[in-house]
Amino acid sequence: MNLRIEQWDEIKIHFDKMFHGLGKVETSEELVKFSSIEPYVCTGISLSKNGTMAASMPLHNLDSTFNAVEFNQSLEVLTLVGNGFCYTYRIPDELLVLREAVNQ
Repeated sequence: MNLRIEQWDEIKIHFDKMFHGLGKVETSEELVKFSSIEPYVCTGISLSKNGTMAASMPLHNLDSTFNAVEFNQSLEVLTLVGNGFCYTYRIPDELLVLREAVNQ
């Protein structure tokens, strides 16, 4: 599902579904944020309504701007697209097992 930043309310809905049960999810009118909890792999991503983003995965951190978000069908991957910028965030396998436990 490809969403423009102007579709912020839909982005918030899909972001919440993607990360539900995998750690701490914060949602407001201006920001969505996910961060894992111990003892699982340390990772997180935040998106703002004005198009800024920050992401951290083991061995890297990233701050940039975007104007579109693409969620894959399984809600395991999101891709942020901006001018000359494309970043893909994948939920680590160590966290996806939590989703399986919630769905059982």
